[in-house]
Amino acid sequence: MELDSKSEHEVYRIIDRKDGTEVGVYSRAYHNEYDFGSAAEARNANVHGIYKDRKAYAIAKYRVIYELIEPDVDA
Repeated sequence: MELDSKSEHEVYRIIDRKDGTEVGVYSRAYHNEYDFGSAAEARNANVHGIYKDRKAYAIAKYRVIYELIEPDVDA
């Protein structure tokens, strides 16, 4: 398998409008999840629907770029 030197994707994060901080959503598997695959997924991340409040929470879209620096660091 050949490694790409660069790859990118987009993620969505919940932002608290009061202080501009990113909001983590508790998950049993990951403790706090910050990255979501869509704005809808981020808004629905809590069963109580608190992130659907558009006045309290914004959804920010990020482009994440991975750049291969060293293909085998154990060598």
